[in-house]
Amino acid sequence: GLARATLFSVAGEVVHPTEVLHGNPIIVERGSFRPVTHTALHMLQTSLAQFEQETKVPGDAVTVLFEMTLKNLTEGGAIDPQDFLDRVDILGTVGEKLGREYHVMISNYGEMHWLAAYLFRYTREPIGLVMGIPTLRELFEEKYYAELEGGLLESFGRMFKHDLRLYVYPALEEGGGVVTAGNVRVREDLQGLYDYLVGKGFIRCIEDFNEEYLAIYSRDVLEKIRAGDGAWEAMVPGRVSAIIKDRGLLGLKRLATG
Repeated sequence: GLARATLFSVAGEVVHPTEVLHGNPIIVERGSFRPVTHTALHMLQTSLAQFEQETKVPGDAVTVLFEMTLKNLTEGGAIDPQDFLDRVDILGTVGEKLGREYHVMISNYGEMHWLAAYLFRYTREPIGLVMGIPTLRELFEEKYYAELEGGLLESFGRMFKHDLRLYVYPALEEGGGVVTAGNVRVREDLQGLYDYLVGKGFIRCIEDFNEEYLAIYSRDVLEKIRAGDGAWEAMVPGRVSAIIKDRGLLGLKRLATG
């Protein structure tokens, strides 16, 4: 309750937001990262490359964030501090694959427009929010905006009032088809609004996606970890697998040997 958001270095040290956000272009991926998967990491890598190309900013000028909300830190209605620390440690292992400096952010901003408002406090440079198709669809659920007098429209007005854009990673649909930000359908009466946002460049397709990663979801990886199903190891980067096994993180069940 002392702050709405806190930033950590990959070493787990608290840093002041001004040091890493002020006046910089920012790209941020929201997720549970429980654990970080090939998909989550590739989403950030490819959107970052696209962001840098579109904004024409040098790569070392972009602040890169993995962000978790309090709702993604709870299980059974309670926050588990150790689980959160485990996830920070796991995220700290992907630096070599990401290829640049990055930070971890924990916030209590459930809705994206509040996260956007927080970032706008520190910069007017371009901001990219990275997400998958399921999160994009949630943005068009009006139930999340009941506290706003203007509802969903007010939320989008707040979120897109500066140079902010969404980068959306494709997903697999039932039957094996691929749905992208270019062909996704939202509620019929909101489809016109969605098409407008795409046409204006507020919502952008992540173009360089890996179809093999589309079937990987962190919830499935976590379930396999806790069940002692070794198939999870192929679903995460090698260093992520190593730290989970070495330290028995995320409820890993060690298989009996001998």
